[in-house]
Amino acid sequence: MTHQKHFILFMSFILSILISNPILAKPLKVVSITEDFTSIAKSIGKEHIKTTTLVKGSRNLHDVIAKPSMVIQVRKADLLIRLGMSQDKWIDGLIHVAKNNAIFFNKLGHLNASETIIHKLEVPQGNIDGSHGDMHIEGNPHYWLNPENGKLIAKEIYNRLSKIDPPNQKSYEKNYLEFIQELNRKITIWKEESKKLQQYQFITYHKVWSYFFDAFKLKSIGELEPLPGIPPNINHLLKLQNSVLANKKKPIIITANYYPPHIAQSFAKKIEGKSVILPANVGEAGIKNYIDYFDYIFYTLNK
Repeated sequence: MTHQKHFILFMSFILSILISNPILAKPLKVVSITEDFTSIAKSIGKEHIKTTTLVKGSRNLHDVIAKPSMVIQVRKADLLIRLGMSQDKWIDGLIHVAKNNAIFFNKLGHLNASETIIHKLEVPQGNIDGSHGDMHIEGNPHYWLNPENGKLIAKEIYNRLSKIDPPNQKSYEKNYLEFIQELNRKITIWKEESKKLQQYQFITYHKVWSYFFDAFKLKSIGELEPLPGIPPNINHLLKLQNSVLANKKKPIIITANYYPPHIAQSFAKKIEGKSVILPANVGEAGIKNYIDYFDYIFYTLNK
């Protein structure tokens, strides 16, 4: 037998091992904009993927500045999971510079998580200009704060991983179904816990929590900001105070941890309410995954 035939047989043998033993294969590289997406991807991909998060912890995603180190991560990615809704346009520049064909638009490796969301909230109607504040033209982008949307995101991550890495499809399916089962179990518990919160009226600094309120049938009466992105002012706070007094229910003011807390704390004293600082993403306050995040939110609001 010639050396060439020996080489072909050897390589065929190695290839068959890699196919039949996925553990020996190189894990897929999944790059996510936030740790919420990373957490869901980990639950489905487990040992078959290696994850990287570009924006760690709870951050105001409007203020993100792309870094050169991000280009390196994007260049290596097999799957990129982005926020979408015109909130992470900075990632477009990274994709262009990285020149990674796998994650170009309309490729399997380019997942715009917002495209999985069926019911987007607060989509503006009519002509939008600067007089409306920092309005989101595609609707409220904080859609991951409804765990039902988490299920939709998980399903599309499962679909993409299965298509990019067919040999591990059964493993992805098993992990996906287990994740959905656990999330459904927890949603039942959270809905019970949310009943305790229906005795309150909620105010937020910015419209971060709309999907959370919608998911759990909680009532928000307004924001400290008079318009999105416009700092609170005395006239607006006086109007909001009158609304609180007319409503009768005890108020809770929620401020995302990246907004200044002192305004909410001062206003809470005036209206005899409670001020609560909450992270808007996985990765803060020791929160390691998507399900633990909602556990933390309900624990903090109910204590």
